[in-house]
Amino acid sequence: MSYLVRDDCIGCGACDYACPTGALRKTDSFLGLFEIDPYTCDDCARCVSKCPMGSIEPDPAWPVCHGKGCPLSSKRLANFECAIWHERCPDCGDTLWRAKGTGAWCCSRCDLGMRVVCPRLQNLRREQRDLAPGDATVQP
Repeated sequence: MSYLVRDDCIGCGACDYACPTGALRKTDSFLGLFEIDPYTCDDCARCVSKCPMGSIEPDPAWPVCHGKGCPLSSKRLANFECAIWHERCPDCGDTLWRAKGTGAWCCSRCDLGMRVVCPRLQNLRREQRDLAPGDATVQP
């Protein structure tokens, strides 16, 4: 699901320090407001309780990591963990997986031949498809 920061953010930075994945970043606005990168947010919600204004809320446009829609929430793939967009496949761009307890990251499609894909990659492809020619490319 990821999270979003509403416009009533005061830019205090409390959320930024609570985020274990570095998904929060300051915008280039004068006020120094924050935004959340939905590709690196792992839905831990640590930032939500740190915000003194209550400005961070769930973004229903994004699937929840390891929740409904995530292939790793199935019993069949319960033995895998995800890099949550910190490591990506150089060929297809999907986030990498590995068997729990191993050190080698691999692509579920290119290396393992599975037909599953991270739902966040589907959102990324939809955003890129919707961009007009000449617009900047969306990068997680």
